[in-house]
Amino acid sequence: MYPDPLLALLFGLLTVILLITVLRVHPFLALLAAALVVSFSFPILESEKGDPDLPRKVVRVAEAFGVMAGKIGILIVMGTIIGICMTESRAADRIIQKICRIFGVKRIPIAFIGSGYLLSIPVFYDATFYLLLPLAKSIYRLTRKNYLLYLLCIGFGATISHTLIPPTPGPLVVSQEMGISLGIMILVGIMTGLCMIPFALGIAYFINGYMPNPELQTDEFDRSEDQEQSFDAFLAGSDSGERYPSFFASIIPIFLPVLLIAGGAVIFALEKQGNIPIFASHTWIRDLCALISMPETALGLSALVSVFLLQSVRKLRLRELEEILAKALESAGIIILITAAGGAFGSMLRQSGVGTRIQEFAGSGGSLSGISILLLAFGIAAMIKTAQGSSTTAMITVAGIFAAMKLDAAQLGFHPAYLAITIGLGSCVTGWMNDSGFCIFSRMSGIRETDALKTWTVGLVLLGLSGLLVVICLSSLFPLIS
Repeated sequence: MYPDPLLALLFGLLTVILLITVLRVHPFLALLAAALVVSFSFPILESEKGDPDLPRKVVRVAEAFGVMAGKIGILIVMGTIIGICMTESRAADRIIQKICRIFGVKRIPIAFIGSGYLLSIPVFYDATFYLLLPLAKSIYRLTRKNYLLYLLCIGFGATISHTLIPPTPGPLVVSQEMGISLGIMILVGIMTGLCMIPFALGIAYFINGYMPNPELQTDEFDRSEDQEQSFDAFLAGSDSGERYPSFFASIIPIFLPVLLIAGGAVIFALEKQGNIPIFASHTWIRDLCALISMPETALGLSALVSVFLLQSVRKLRLRELEEILAKALESAGIIILITAAGGAFGSMLRQSGVGTRIQEFAGSGGSLSGISILLLAFGIAAMIKTAQGSSTTAMITVAGIFAAMKLDAAQLGFHPAYLAITIGLGSCVTGWMNDSGFCIFSRMSGIRETDALKTWTVGLVLLGLSGLLVVICLSSLFPLIS
């Protein structure tokens, strides 16, 4: 006798949350354990007949793990290489300099939120915060005001990209789990993120207004001052005489994969509407377009460009270059393990029939409206993020639940990419002591945890809610249904 699929879902969620929060188990092991719990909670399917029951329930978890690793492994590796090469080549610094020069000192908050948003696409949240924090400290040391405003702008900009735009692991896995084209996911993520930036800026100013001077842990704050360059020196690019790449070269690794993947999506969408003559007469051109617009190819080309950029600036020996790339591969390995284990968990949820049961429980025949489904996805993602602290784990878990429901544009009234984006928005809500992003924000900046709860945590709740409002409006105005 097997339990109801909804109970299997509950057992799986509790396994993830309890193992991570109470026993401090690594997310990879927690998600893998949850996948096994769900796998043992439903019988062998007809397609699996022939093998002994108990071993088969373990094997199907391993197979699902392998399938997800195959889907996202290369993408994550390439994304990580791009990020570390941009950091080591100082391309990230060049982008920050250019943005600050364009906006000027008086509009530094806009420069910070724009830099955080742009850099977090290839570099990820943690590295983006590390890159921009010394600059925020330098400006604060010169002006002695708006330190919190700068920190919030950096954090909000980086969080938006981290939770919405591939190739960051969470959005990448959500798009794969829900069967959404990566090009569409990138376009909708960028569109939503750009619309959120004015809200994020307003939230940062609001919080800075009611707590302009949070108490700083001055010993930690002062420790790094001697190592920091002046703001003017940074903008001039005169740091220790080191070379910087040009701004144009610096942004190529960011925009190249976006242009190739999104461009391919647009071209082949146009082809469906009507035959493109050049494709009909030269099929090799169509094949070439299909090849270079593949996410693996696009990110691979971008990774090659970033490595070439690093080598052209630093003139490294092969041994030194190998060490830098090895760091990227080590970092990518952990991310792949976590995301593949989350993919196995999601696959077990789909096979258990939980999607059908959720629809039946919510309303006969799955009668929830599209907006109601967005609210439900946002709420569940926010609950799981609050409970266990990881945005990526929350996204992976919730994506498995909603992928099992097999919702399409006809049922939702808009493209499922909006649902995927909403899951990301829910996962950015309520960062507190169990969230590594909260710890980085508090400890690296020198702000006490109690003040971080009043500022960063409150700000993330407002940011997530404003993003939900943006998605509801965009899905109504631009449903992207052909």
